[in-house]
This record gives sequence, C-alpha cells and structure tokens, in this order.
Amino acid sequence: MKNELALSGERIENKIYPELFRNVGMIRGEYLIRELKKNILLCDSQKYLFDYLIGICNKYCSEEVWYRFSELTNSEANCLEGTGEQLDEKHPLFGVRGTRRLLKYPDEFIAEIDVIREVYKKYQNLSVFFPFINDSTQLEKAIKMLRNNGFHGKIGTMIELPSAYLDLDNILKTDITRITIGMNDLTSFIYGTVRNSEWHNMESNIMLRVIKNIHEKAKIYGVDLAIAGYLSRSFIDKMNRLDIKCIIHYSQIPQIFNKTVAYPEHLKHVKES
Repeated sequence: MKNELALSGERIENKIYPELFRNVGMIRGEYLIRELKKNILLCDSQKYLFDYLIGICNKYCSEEVWYRFSELTNSEANCLEGTGEQLDEKHPLFGVRGTRRLLKYPDEFIAEIDVIREVYKKYQNLSVFFPFINDSTQLEKAIKMLRNNGFHGKIGTMIELPSAYLDLDNILKTDITRITIGMNDLTSFIYGTVRNSEWHNMESNIMLRVIKNIHEKAKIYGVDLAIAGYLSRSFIDKMNRLDIKCIIHYSQIPQIFNKTVAYPEHLKHVKES
C-alpha cells in the first residue's frame, strides 16, 4: 500500500515519489513559522504560510493535503518576533503547546485559521487537524472556533496523550473524519520516558495493542486512521500489513527507502537556527 508524505516547509518542485506516497498526510505548520522566525500574528508570517500551502495544494491538487495547526512549545514561541506573552516553563513539552496554545491565545489561532480559510477557497483538497489535544471537550472547543471562523473543510485530530486515548469514543463522535496517532509523544507518555531512550519502544506489544484498539474503534465510527512519527522501516511494514498507512517525514526518505531528496538538511537547519 502507499503511505503518505509529511512536510516541514521543504520547497518541493514536484510530487515526491508518487509510487511510494499518496496524499500529503501532514504539513507541520510550526516549522514554517519557526523558519521565518515570526509569529503568525505578523503579516509576513501569514503570507509565507499562505504561499507555501497554495504551492503544495496546487502540486497535489488531485490528492488530499492535511495541514496540522502549529504545534509550538512556549520555548519555541518565545523566540519569534511578534509573540506577545513570554511564558517561562520548566518543562515546555508538558505545558502550553499544540491545541492548548491555540485556545490560550485565540488571536494566534484565528490568524492561522484566516490563512487556512483563504487557501481552502482556492483548493478544497486542503484539510486540517489539531495537535496535542487533551480530550474531546478541548477538541470540540477548537472545532467550534474553526467552524465559527469560516473553515468548512475536513477536520482531524492527533492522538498523542493517554487522556485523549482514554476519551477516544467521545473524540470519534465529534466532527472529525480522521485520526492521526502521534507515535513519538504517545509512546513517551505511556512509558513515561523521552525519545531515543531504551524504554521508548513504539513496537512493543503494549503500543501495538493501543494502535489496534484505535484502529478498530475508528472503523466502527467510519473515521480514517494514519500513523505519524519518526518511524522505522520495520514498523511501517508492520502497520501496512495491518492495512494502516503511515505518514513519513520527507527527511527520512533517504534512510527508509534509500532514495535521494533535494533538501535532506532542511529540517536540521530550521531546528538549529
């Protein structure tokens, strides 16, 4: 089966290996914002995001393009020109990030929605999803703001927190058509460990049971499922055998498929800048 492509602001000229990928399963909004070093409240940042999404939606006009709302931690947001409130958090990965930040700073959220809405007017293949949600109540608040501000396309959400997994039935009853399991964070929070530690095992029997449970429930509700993260080839093959598609980062294509890409260092440069 074909998997899906994840982009982090890479300026691709054409579809990437269409024999391997169908759809852009994720565009990580925060990397576009971090690359420009300007908060989404600023016009420059809005135009940068708009132009990028227009370009990708055009190249993939016959396929789906899923944009993930910016998943900034506070330490990342604090470095951006135009960020209003500087928050000092000792553990930013556990704090005001993802959808928590979108709801805490509605001006930033609405500015991002405004860009998405204008792109959607031109390309209805654009869909959106929310990162790092706590539960269905929080998700419903975010969906309500999104709809009230004029976006009429498809909506999805990530499942990255045990609280979201435990509230899965209620999440599946909301106005979503797709769930993306974020394996990096979900594995970390289930095992109480950091990535790349000896305990961070996304291929364990425990994590496979979680995936299968989400898969079964998603099918009952008619909701699409994909898996994202920094995935190994063995994990991708295992998911594909279960008829679950994976969203694979552009930067991992050389490692996983032994194929070249034009911008192998793009993500590294954004993270280090």
